This record gives sequence, structure tokens and C-alpha cells, in this order.
Amino acid sequence: MSLSEEQRRRGVIAASAGNHALALAWHGSQLGVPVTVVMPTVAPMTKVQNCRLFGANIIIHGDHIGEAKDYALQDPALQGLTYINGYDDVEVIAGTGTLGIEMLEQVPDCEVLVVPIGGGGLIAGIALAAKTLNPAVQVVGVEPRRCASYTAALRAGHPVTAEVLPTLADGLAGSEGSEGSEGSEC
Repeated sequence: MSLSEEQRRRGVIAASAGNHALALAWHGSQLGVPVTVVMPTVAPMTKVQNCRLFGANIIIHGDHIGEAKDYALQDPALQGLTYINGYDDVEVIAGTGTLGIEMLEQVPDCEVLVVPIGGGGLIAGIALAAKTLNPAVQVVGVEPRRCASYTAALRAGHPVTAEVLPTLADGLAGSEGSEGSEGSEC
């Protein structure tokens, strides 16, 4: 909704193993915005197919989300599309904050929210909204051991490249973590 008319006409691009891709594909179909998503080879086929059903142009490239992102940003054929980052984007983080609001509306006496950490946009938005509404609520982030890039970044105090091993938590599998509470590029 924050795109200019020109950006809407040209379309958007993202790199995603599935969850961000699905959200963009669905919203793009609702708003008439062309969506291209670069998905790594490990992206679940059901997520790939569902993105296609929503009308997204899907490009399979890279062994993990980091390689998919590099391709999305560097391929000359994709220039002119607006890159929508699934974790490091103010509007995306604000959107995920609505989940924190909904959770506390449904369970007002909630004491703990457990949130997966992939790129970090989900936990950033949920934590921001939930802690604003209820400063006492504890927000706990979880990530797969086989892709612990956020933990590695916190230990190092800056973004690092972490080892990526196969995991059932496909939407959380990446290789580079960011420092701070905003999240990681996992």
C-alpha cells in the first residue's frame, strides 16, 4: 500500500523460502501488483505452488535464502522491480506488529509470546506492538539449531554468516544474522 503508482505498475520482487513469498503473492493479487519471488531450491513445493496460484512469477535459484536474495538484487533482468525485504522493512515490521495486537486482544492476560526468528521482521513487529500494549509481556524468540544465525550474530555483536543445515523450519533457514533486536537474515 505504500508503493508509488510507478512501483505498483512495475511490480515488486523478494527473496523468500515461502512465508514472505506467500504474503506478497496474495497481496499482489489483491492489489493488482505484479510479484516476482526468488525462492531457494529448498523451498517447499507447496509454498512454491501456492505462490504461483496467487499469480506470482517464481524463480528458483540458490541453495539458501541468501543466494536467492543476491540473485534478486543483482540479476539485470530484475532491475526496476521494488525489492520488498521480508525482515528489514519498516512497513513489513509494522504489518507483523498487527499479529502482536491480535494476540493480546485474544488473550489479554498473556504473559509470554513465543515467536520464531527467521529474518527478524516478525519478532520485531510483534515485540514492538505487544510490549507497547503490555510492557510486562515476555517475548521469546526461537530459531532452529541448524540455522542459528541470530544467536551467532548476538554473540559476535554484528552480522555474521552462519552455517545452514537442512531443517524442517524451512522459513527460518538462511545464513546471515543481524545484530540487535531487529532480527537476523536467517
